[in-house]
Amino acid sequence: MTDRESTRPAMIQIVDDDPAMRLLTRATLEQAGFSVIESADGSEGVSLFRKMRPDLVLLDVIMPQMDGFNVCRLLRKLPEGKEIPIIMLTGMDDVESVRKAFDAGATDFIGKPINWLLLRYRVMHMLRSARLCEDLRVSQARISLAQRIAHLGHWHFNFKTKDFVCSDAVLSLLDRRDDISVHNPESLLRNIHPDDKPRVQAALENAIGNRQPYQENYRINVQGEERRINSQGEIQTNGNGEPEAITGIIQDVTDIYHAEQKIFRLAHFDALTGLAKRKFFMEKLAEAVFLTEHGHGQLAVMILDLDRFKRINENLGHVPGDQILRKMAKRIQRSLQQCHVLYPSSLTEDHCIARFGGNEFAILLPEVQDTHQVNRIAGHLLKDIAQPFTFDNCEVLITTSIGICLFPEGSDDQQDIIRNADIALRQAKSQGRDTFRLYHPSMGKPTQDRLILENDLRNALKNDEFVLYFQPQVDIRSGQLLGAETLIRWQHPQQGLKLPGAFLPLALESGLIIEIDQWVLRQACAQIARWQAAGYDKLRLSVNVSGQLFAQEGVAALISDIVRQSGIPTGALEIELTENTLMQNNAQTISTLTDLKQLGTNIAIDDFGTGYSSLSYLKNFPIDTLKIDRSFIRDLENAPGDIAITRTIIALGENLGLTTICEGIETHQQKDLLVDLGCYIGQGYLFARPENLEAFSLRLAQQKNRNRVGPAVSENQNDSSQSEQEFMHYNLGQ
Repeated sequence: MTDRESTRPAMIQIVDDDPAMRLLTRATLEQAGFSVIESADGSEGVSLFRKMRPDLVLLDVIMPQMDGFNVCRLLRKLPEGKEIPIIMLTGMDDVESVRKAFDAGATDFIGKPINWLLLRYRVMHMLRSARLCEDLRVSQARISLAQRIAHLGHWHFNFKTKDFVCSDAVLSLLDRRDDISVHNPESLLRNIHPDDKPRVQAALENAIGNRQPYQENYRINVQGEERRINSQGEIQTNGNGEPEAITGIIQDVTDIYHAEQKIFRLAHFDALTGLAKRKFFMEKLAEAVFLTEHGHGQLAVMILDLDRFKRINENLGHVPGDQILRKMAKRIQRSLQQCHVLYPSSLTEDHCIARFGGNEFAILLPEVQDTHQVNRIAGHLLKDIAQPFTFDNCEVLITTSIGICLFPEGSDDQQDIIRNADIALRQAKSQGRDTFRLYHPSMGKPTQDRLILENDLRNALKNDEFVLYFQPQVDIRSGQLLGAETLIRWQHPQQGLKLPGAFLPLALESGLIIEIDQWVLRQACAQIARWQAAGYDKLRLSVNVSGQLFAQEGVAALISDIVRQSGIPTGALEIELTENTLMQNNAQTISTLTDLKQLGTNIAIDDFGTGYSSLSYLKNFPIDTLKIDRSFIRDLENAPGDIAITRTIIALGENLGLTTICEGIETHQQKDLLVDLGCYIGQGYLFARPENLEAFSLRLAQQKNRNRVGPAVSENQNDSSQSEQEFMHYNLGQ
């Protein structure tokens, strides 16, 4: 039942000029539960119909002025009267009258005299049929709307009769609404893209010939526009299971296709450059490896890293850097496309070039011939990439380094290929950049050694395998011990004692230097506490803090906690930094140094003269000590320039009220020259090599004993009083 029928009885309109007939009809229908309205003639009946819109009309044929046939015709012309059941009441039972009734639009007729019981059931049946027809119309309308929304049409083909029908939606989708030639399944193929047509035609013919379902996606051309179509068909069988027809649908899935393509590109391609992402590249590389294994050919992978690209972002900013990356991606694509003479295989596939992240790219070369061919392509790339960019009236020159790995020659699977290409890339970087290197197994050993070393370093921290050595610092005139520079060593359980040069570069690269720095700070402070408890309260240690630890937030608080926990005076520790570390971030540097000075910690500059050598930080930073680098001392006897530089640094320190220390003193002539230049504190092999804790403690005890019995007083005793206030110096880099 419709919504209206579910809330009120069905309304029946009686149109008859006979009052008695209307009265009897009303009584019969109301007794059956219907609502009844009456009209005495045709004009009144039409007017009341438009006003009340009944569910069924009982219409007498013979009426004055306007007979029932004309009234029926008028009702059918009304929009609201097209589907309403109309039953004509007539005493005429000839065939011509029946024909005229149906021609006028009557749904049914009842002859007079009327069987009143039969009338009730005829009306009930007619209303039920009307409701079913209405439900069918609503359902069809909804299906049509759904198909229109889904851009979906259907068709049907009978194998025996060869009858073919299709919906208007099919004609609309194919732009064939005015084409009456759509009379068989093959006529659906007319608009298909030429490249797809053979495949779709074969699928349709195979489905009809073999009586089996099919599904195909293809392109069609509609008014010059390419659309994407999904077509499916299924077989219908008779009672004996024999196929008798096929019903199919076609759906315009262009919007879905474009949405899927967009999602696919977002998932698999880099938004900045439009190149494939690493994951998609690796999937395609795995497929290429499989094909190569079964085709007995070769493939190559190139990893490209733009040289010193970091300086582009630092100097120009990230927005210009991104623009350059986009241009570089296009340049790589264009360069490879121009390699068709060197490499006939197609390099236009989207997955053949990828951005691995940052300024690193990857290229897949399937079906290569030999290393000579790959080398020529790499050389072509280097040349094209090195062409300058013009950016904001500024010419920017960028080079690249390339690592290459062949398969199956240099690896076992796609992961090996990438790893080995990376190893070759690092080799190219280490040999001057702007070049390429082809992977060779011998390149992998240093990498394995580095991995082993890094793992051993981590274990060394856990197992407390590091030890401290001490190189004395002395008054170079009297030989009086003033302190020591603390040096780190690694007591490897299998390889023995390792010097810092064997492991600190990797510690810096891996970030382990931060943990090592903290270990040295704690050990140095703890040792100061032990010496002070033994009576050596004038000794101070200087710890060289790496740039990585110094850049950490809260480094001043960290040092303060270590000093407090060890129980030593804050003045017993000095922090030593390189010039380069000091100049990394002026604002943060000044803040951290100020915090350290407030703790009572002295600040020293290590290897002075070899870094930025900016005099401004000597004025702006709270610095206490300058340590002259050994490179100026090494040839002091024979290099007037080194003498001049050393004299200048000593004078500069004196004028600024800073302490000056020279390191690397190995000869008496160097010592004498430094005394003449006014430097009185130094260290070097002339006085002592680095010593372990036991040997250095013995040296301290010996000096203490000499001082008890009254050490000889130097003629420069007064000058050495300042030297006795200097400190022990720790240098991770020695």
